[in-house]
Amino acid sequence: MTDLPELLAQTASALVGTVAGGAIALYVARWQTLRTAAIQAETTTTQENAAVRLAPSLRVRERETAASRALLDRLDGLYQWLPSLPDVAEEHPTLSEHARSNCSKAMQSVRSGMNTDLLMISDPLVRDHYRTLVALLYDIGWRGAGRAHRERQIRDARHYLRHVQHTLESVIDGAPLPRHAAPPRPDRPGDEAWLPPDLPPHWSDPADGS
Repeated sequence: MTDLPELLAQTASALVGTVAGGAIALYVARWQTLRTAAIQAETTTTQENAAVRLAPSLRVRERETAASRALLDRLDGLYQWLPSLPDVAEEHPTLSEHARSNCSKAMQSVRSGMNTDLLMISDPLVRDHYRTLVALLYDIGWRGAGRAHRERQIRDARHYLRHVQHTLESVIDGAPLPRHAAPPRPDRPGDEAWLPPDLPPHWSDPADGS
């Protein structure tokens, strides 16, 4: 029969082992909790820093998208009046006074966009395309460049305007810009209209009329 001192010793040893095991488990659990909290805090900080770095580029993207949409609205306002573009500076327009007046107003709107909305777009190629369009419109409409080729004047202006529309749509979509192309020269000989190097798929739609 085990005597009392030995029993007490065994009981004390078991108790110490239980307490020690519990303390170790508590320590491990606490360490794991602190480690998890530290990882979560580090992850949150990383995400917040990334958001701070991304915010300016998002604002730029939003600003350029809004500006591109505004410029597209201006171009849409001119598109329907392009047949009267060669009449803008003529004393006796081939079409109507109403059409000539509206074409002139739409040209002014497009030109105004060059000094307002266009400045919100940073890409130099986009700016160059738009400014080239404005110069082309005023060469045809006010200087009478290419007067001997009226239909070609209209088609040149329409096609280059569509080229600029394609450029602005690419800015909005975040897509690659169409390739740069030398603009049409209104004073060149011949009746063949200018075409851009990259044609959007919808240009093949017979209903488009271009």
